[in-house]
Amino acid sequence: MRFRMTTRGMWACGLGVLALACDPDDGRGSGGGPIGTGIGSVGMTATDGDSMGDTSGDGGGTDSQGTGPGDGADADADDGADGPKFDLGDAPETTGDPPNCEELGNCQCTIPEHTPCDGGTGDPFRAMGLNCPGELQVNASTSGPVSAIGVRNSFGATNTYDPTEGSIYAVIGSGFVSDLDQVTPNGDSNAQPTHCNDDLGAFDPGGSLPAPLDPSNVGGDCTSNPALVGSGDCSNTIQGQFDQGGSANDYVEMRFDVQVPPDIVSFSYDFAFSSTEWPFYAGSEFNDMYVGWLESENWTGNISFDAAGNPISLNAGFLEYADNGGNLPQLAGTCMRQHAATGWLTTTASVTGGETITVVFGIFDLSDSILDSYVFLDNFEWGCDPTGGPVTQPEG
Repeated sequence: MRFRMTTRGMWACGLGVLALACDPDDGRGSGGGPIGTGIGSVGMTATDGDSMGDTSGDGGGTDSQGTGPGDGADADADDGADGPKFDLGDAPETTGDPPNCEELGNCQCTIPEHTPCDGGTGDPFRAMGLNCPGELQVNASTSGPVSAIGVRNSFGATNTYDPTEGSIYAVIGSGFVSDLDQVTPNGDSNAQPTHCNDDLGAFDPGGSLPAPLDPSNVGGDCTSNPALVGSGDCSNTIQGQFDQGGSANDYVEMRFDVQVPPDIVSFSYDFAFSSTEWPFYAGSEFNDMYVGWLESENWTGNISFDAAGNPISLNAGFLEYADNGGNLPQLAGTCMRQHAATGWLTTTASVTGGETITVVFGIFDLSDSILDSYVFLDNFEWGCDPTGGPVTQPEG
């Protein structure tokens, strides 16, 4: 877990025994364990504050909030005293927002405290840092076969895919989660794997995706033209590839609704994508896709894509581990050997304090129902970093 300061800015004008007066203005775990089991049923929803797949405690809690601006006043040149002001003892420390918070958009922003609660859970939402006891609760649901949703604590023969928060992370795929640890047939290092190649018989939305996901491009930039919000995918990253395939198959998702804490301006989460479609179908109509969708006042659309506007698929620039010879330790002992994966990536997106947002993590096969893809999900956290449009970059 990467901890952050709970108050975005602390600054002070310290006065010594003798000092000039001043104006303060406004003021990851390791592991090698097996894959966890899937959870719940199609469309399972947690609404009572307890996490799915876990019988421990209630989750109702309150969030800490930031302090308001400081009230320091400038010295008045006409108050009857000339020259420097004198004071005895140390002046109290002024805490609050940094002087440039208006420009940064993070005035009074306080990140709620978080303690990982995923040890031993099979709940994918807790696995990525949501719905911990005493913390803000989300209304969470899943869609797709239980066998395509699960948790795990490692992947491959290195620590590349260790959790970035707590001790485990969530997994969803267009194939069975249990297939991820399959090895090449009969131990033949030269053989092509024949697993992670399943038809789930799951939701096949055909020419559409489940609401609120809408592949349609919008006619401009949602960050500069708010009227475009709600008319489609503000990122304009889904339609080109989706139209190439024409239909989504084996669609699996995690989603949640939540009211943003009042002084928060962003959120982030970590993910890693892998696919057995590589190398055979890179750039083709069979190119599977992962979508991270945000429905909010200022953005409706995909928030996880590369700098060139490619969605997370075989075409994304983040495909760091391409296992041409089958020798990459990062993918050794998995069904992704001789295929390809990204490393951990972090998406950050802006939100408005107090609004209710919907976040959807969805993955699907495009055009067919075989040759599966998966996404690992971890470390959801609130933030004080306004981004304008969403940004995805290597984690770290």
